[in-house]
Amino acid sequence: MPSLSFDRGSLLSGRKRIAIFASYSGDGFLPPQVLPYLAGLKPLTQAIIVVCDNDLAPGEREKLAPYATHVITGRHGEYDFGSYKRGTAWARDNGLLETADDLILCNDSCFGPVGSFAPMFEKMEARGLDFWGATDSREFTYHLQSYWVVLSRKVFLSSAFTSFLESVKKQENVQQVILNYELGLTKTLIEAGFKAGAMVENTLKGVHPKDPSSNNLTLFPLYTLERGLPLVKVKALRAAHTNADGPNRVLEWLRQNATDIYDNATSDINIKRFEDAGDIAFSLIMPTHNRAWCILKSIAAVMAQTHQLYELIIIDDGSTDNTEEVIKREFREDLTTGRIRYIRLPENVGVCNARNIGLAYAKNAWIAYADSDNVIRPYFLTVMANAIIEHNDRDAFYARLIHINSGRIFGKPFDREALIKGNYIDLGVFVHRRSLIAKFGGFDGEMRRLVDWDLIIRLTKHKTPFYLSMIMLDYTDEEHEDRITIRESFLKAKMIIHTKHDSIPTVSTVILSYNHQEFIVEAIESALAQKGNFVHEILLSDDGSNDGTTRIIERYARKYPTRIQDISRGGNFGISSNYRYCFKQSSGNFIAVLEGDDYWTDPEKNMKQSSFLMSHPEATMVFSRIELLDMGKNSYRLLPRQDGLASLLAGSDFAKNEHLNLIANFSSAMFRKKIMADLPSAVYKPRMNEITLSFYLDRIGKFGFIDEVMSVYRLNSASVWTGASQISRLEQAIEIRENALRIAKPEHRPAIQARLNEKKHQLAALLATAKNVTKVA
Repeated sequence: MPSLSFDRGSLLSGRKRIAIFASYSGDGFLPPQVLPYLAGLKPLTQAIIVVCDNDLAPGEREKLAPYATHVITGRHGEYDFGSYKRGTAWARDNGLLETADDLILCNDSCFGPVGSFAPMFEKMEARGLDFWGATDSREFTYHLQSYWVVLSRKVFLSSAFTSFLESVKKQENVQQVILNYELGLTKTLIEAGFKAGAMVENTLKGVHPKDPSSNNLTLFPLYTLERGLPLVKVKALRAAHTNADGPNRVLEWLRQNATDIYDNATSDINIKRFEDAGDIAFSLIMPTHNRAWCILKSIAAVMAQTHQLYELIIIDDGSTDNTEEVIKREFREDLTTGRIRYIRLPENVGVCNARNIGLAYAKNAWIAYADSDNVIRPYFLTVMANAIIEHNDRDAFYARLIHINSGRIFGKPFDREALIKGNYIDLGVFVHRRSLIAKFGGFDGEMRRLVDWDLIIRLTKHKTPFYLSMIMLDYTDEEHEDRITIRESFLKAKMIIHTKHDSIPTVSTVILSYNHQEFIVEAIESALAQKGNFVHEILLSDDGSNDGTTRIIERYARKYPTRIQDISRGGNFGISSNYRYCFKQSSGNFIAVLEGDDYWTDPEKNMKQSSFLMSHPEATMVFSRIELLDMGKNSYRLLPRQDGLASLLAGSDFAKNEHLNLIANFSSAMFRKKIMADLPSAVYKPRMNEITLSFYLDRIGKFGFIDEVMSVYRLNSASVWTGASQISRLEQAIEIRENALRIAKPEHRPAIQARLNEKKHQLAALLATAKNVTKVA
């Protein structure tokens, strides 16, 4: 057993304390916080056993000699609890525990002591606890945090503690160490009947029971320092994401209150650099429109920021309530000093344009965004400023938020592919360099919803943003009719995003109906059944039905709000107007047409057709075989004219067909949106039809054909074509061919003219026959 010189008078309250100090260094050199920590510990202990989970470089062991009774070195990989196990075993084997009153388990994860450890011992020993820690935590479950735990004699000699230490073995990662040993130690000892407590007990509360922000006190070092804790976590001074108070603010506190610890910490340039965080300047953009009822709380949250270098730019987007009055009344001083800049627009220009105006007014290098109905946390700008110092190569940063009603937490590590599939970065916790706006543009003024998603996708394309796992915003999802997220279509905005940024196809299925109550359900269900690697929206547009069609459409739109949008205009505008309207409303790269009395039979139709168009840029559209359902005869048949067609067709193929129509029915077709949205009005005359459209598209490119049956075309006696009389059909056919003749390329006109003449002859013959029949009658 080593010879110990023990002066009881040098120990506070006469208690004999043995300390096990765990340390780790990847390079073999003692971390800078070790020697001051041991120097502060030595006057209060009988012995200190230092256990290094590494070999020491030459000369390092000698530095420990003034403080350590014994030094154990060598890599064991069992983290701090492996060192605690080895140090305790050595103390036991050498008789130190026989006379000790307390066993201290501590490590090099902290700078300290701030002042002295003595006040902490005085306070905690007066409470008569069996074991105690510096801080406790509610993360996972209640436990004392293992960077500082003091065990009384009856605890460290107990079989519960001995068995626990003996069970310590190497774990896969530090998370497993926390779960099995940090939590396990407290659990084991409490279950054995021992009483526990902490120097600084965690009484903080989150905004929701699921809010984890306050579970770990080490995230708030100023809170613990101001309550007498003589330790500050090293990681809280080295990493912005581990310190809600900000490394720079903690360093300033240490400079004023503990110069020795400040000097020790700032000897590390990776810590000292955070002192520049106070120089990071932000411009916060807050658009608002008629939000007088809630905006004061959001402004107050900005004014409560612990970081001081910022301006708040409020863009009043033509409010008609008393927004201006309440802001000027409550924040007169901040408006006078320029901390708040209030810009009133004479009329409402929309949130995108309002934010862009705010960006134009911004003076500072870093931009953040504040909504007028959500609340950023006081440490938002502080943490961001320190993160900018720590990761000065990044152009953007983001954090997490919590829905205060549900407790749902939003935000995760960056994954660009996942970001394009669905947004997980909220604009309220997103910060970026102002210069990115000049490079990549601001908010898209053409969009009404999901504009933040669009901006974030663009501003993070060139470089990965840095993710901070802290919750920095309290989000409310209260529904008010003036919220853009309530007024605008999520589905439409989502389609626009995917069309702009995604590499996979985006398909708009347009289902047009008029008095189709008997058939519309089958049409919609066949669209819902579509599957494959594409993004899909279904637009339902009824043309003023007077049966039950509209009620069915409304029911489906309510049931599937993220897949179906009812875009019906509430009147009868005619088939051509309805088609034109649907093409304009579509947001996908491609448009699949489905008439309300038809249906699709292949659930992969949209996937196959969109894939075809993606791989054949020369094709203006693609169609597949159709199956005709004769409702009068209840029989099915295929169209012989579609037999043997090539996969790529030209206008000449249509001109050779006696019907001039190989498509036969739009429900079998998919088109390119950019072509269909800009069709000239001549194509819609006398009504939207396959023949006229085909000869127009022939001027642009080819036609794709997939030789598979994918849809059913009902021969419905109530339809415009099938239900028409023979004379009416011929009259329509003539008018359609006359229009096609005007639109087609010159080389196709002779063939079209020949077919036109045939129809005219047929009509003349039919009219003559009808006339003779009338005379006989």
